Formats: sequence, structure tokens, C-alpha cells
Amino acid sequence: MAEETPPEEETPKERADRELIELLNELRVVLPGVTVLLAFLLAVPFANGWTRVTSFQRDVFVVAFLSTAVAVALLTAPSSYHRLRFRHGDKE
Repeated sequence: MAEETPPEEETPKERADRELIELLNELRVVLPGVTVLLAFLLAVPFANGWTRVTSFQRDVFVVAFLSTAVAVALLTAPSSYHRLRFRHGDKE
């Protein structure tokens, strides 16, 4: 296993590199779960029981669906931004 530099001996560039890699790795773990939730929510209105849903339940569904869609967008944004700025050297 490669030996890592202790955090107290990191240069600012090494720290920015490490923190960015950690952030992107954490997002890669979370994003599939949120995407599956969004896919499930997309399928709900096509279920047989959707016609019996009250207006309150429909409103709760819309809020949950929109919140999940925003979460997917926000969780995707750091990776997209990283790809756009990859060779510009301004990770911080």
C-alpha cells in the first residue's frame, strides 16, 4: 500500500487535491441511491392506486418528487463543475 503524507505535512495543493477526491468519492456513493429514488417516484403516478390519491397526498408527492430532482441536480453539480474546470488549476 502506498504511503500517504500525514495531513500536517500536506501542501495547500495536496490538501485541495485530497479534499476534492474525497468529495467526489462521497458523491459517487450517494448519487445512485438518490437516482433510484427519483426513478421510483417517476413510476408512482402510473401505479393502479394513483387515481385514489387525495389532493394532500398528491401535493406531498409533488414536493417529494421536486425535492429529489433538485437533490440529483445538486449532487451532480460538483462532478460536472470538476469536469468543466479540470485543467484550470483552481480546485479550491
